[in-house]
Amino acid sequence: MRGIFGFSESDNIGKFAFPPVQAVPSFSNTFPHIYGNDSTVQCLIPAAIDQDPYFRMTRDVAHKLKYMKPANIYSTFFPALQGAKSKMSSSNENSAILLTDTPKMVANKINKFALSGGRQTVEEHRALGADLTVDVPFMWLTFFLEDDELLEDIRVKYGKGEMLTGEVKQLLIAQI
Repeated sequence: MRGIFGFSESDNIGKFAFPPVQAVPSFSNTFPHIYGNDSTVQCLIPAAIDQDPYFRMTRDVAHKLKYMKPANIYSTFFPALQGAKSKMSSSNENSAILLTDTPKMVANKINKFALSGGRQTVEEHRALGADLTVDVPFMWLTFFLEDDELLEDIRVKYGKGEMLTGEVKQLLIAQI
């Protein structure tokens, strides 16, 4: 853990305790309700890249603990409504669309809280187009919209300023 996380002997013991807790789902007998005490089932860990150090540590020590090395599959972060630099959190109900949200709540959250890559004025937006690298409604459409041709059409038109933010948000609302 010193090599992976940069801990030193003077660090708080809690720092050393946290990585093993993060790594526990790497082993099948963590799930006795599914596998019983069978420790021979290899686990596949779906994770975002921020979890990588924990699972690399786990792969390094698994054989010493008589476990199979877990396999990892990495996914793209799903951005919070406020943007990719913020986190979805249960303490901020407006950072995500929840399964319990009504259609009206979904529309309100997207319209009010989804970070837009659109410009300050319609004129500026028409001239410069949307910044798709920060636009949450467009990012979410890349996850939810199954029609790749339609997504590409939106990307081109919105990026050129031919579509406005409100139009893209309405497409996302309808999709969700």
